[in-house]
Amino acid sequence: MKYKLIGTDMDGTLLNDNHELTEGNIKAIVDIQKKGVKFVLASGRPSFAMLNYAKQLEMDKYNGYIIAFNGGQLIDMSNGKVIFHEGLDKNDIEKIYEVSEETGIPMVLYAGDTLYSNKNTELVQFEVSQCGMKFYEFKSIDELFGLGIKETTKCMFIDESQNILKVEEYMKSKYGKDYFIAISAPIFLEIANKNVDKGKTMKKLGEITGISLNEMIAVGDGNNDVPMLAVVEMPVAVSNANSRIKEMSKFESSDNNNDALKIVIEHFFK
Repeated sequence: MKYKLIGTDMDGTLLNDNHELTEGNIKAIVDIQKKGVKFVLASGRPSFAMLNYAKQLEMDKYNGYIIAFNGGQLIDMSNGKVIFHEGLDKNDIEKIYEVSEETGIPMVLYAGDTLYSNKNTELVQFEVSQCGMKFYEFKSIDELFGLGIKETTKCMFIDESQNILKVEEYMKSKYGKDYFIAISAPIFLEIANKNVDKGKTMKKLGEITGISLNEMIAVGDGNNDVPMLAVVEMPVAVSNANSRIKEMSKFESSDNNNDALKIVIEHFFK
């Protein structure tokens, strides 16, 4: 078997538009794990919002892995242990908060089972709902730090797409060399440690498992998937992916509402 590991983005790739796993994808993924192929969920989501999906896919039974926070955290599903973690410190959070206050665009960060934001908007609540997390609105950076929140794995700006494009340009001009900055969905701009992305954590996973990058497939749809698709032997796009992902891919599957992972697995493993 040429490929020994398949990693996939979640929202817009593995999950349908209702953020659900389809029966076709579940069966195909469980079957391939039974044959010894490692399965990896790689998402900008916090790990808290990935675990239920991983369990539906029986990744705990078949020793799968979770890459959360766009590569900021790596979890071994066989025992639930965090193997790797790298995030943002108090100084980073303060810089991102200042940009949020300057631009008026809400920022969010994650700690434990709670999403913290300086603004309570409809789109912020969409992220809260999508992640299944508790919510806390803080009125000042001092209030946030007073809660003991002085580090996080990633921050995110959430707003209408035209505003996200503006804050992306602003962040890259001001802090482009200091952070990993990527739009993961039209309403989300992810900010993470500059030493972190899905591709770098895929490399770490390869070292841990003894699986080479030449034996890996990665599937994605958005800009935060670019580093992951760039390092593996077989980069795959879903048909709803953006043009950048499609251009760098060697295979294109169906869209995320039509069993995209099942089609990938059937193409490469059967």
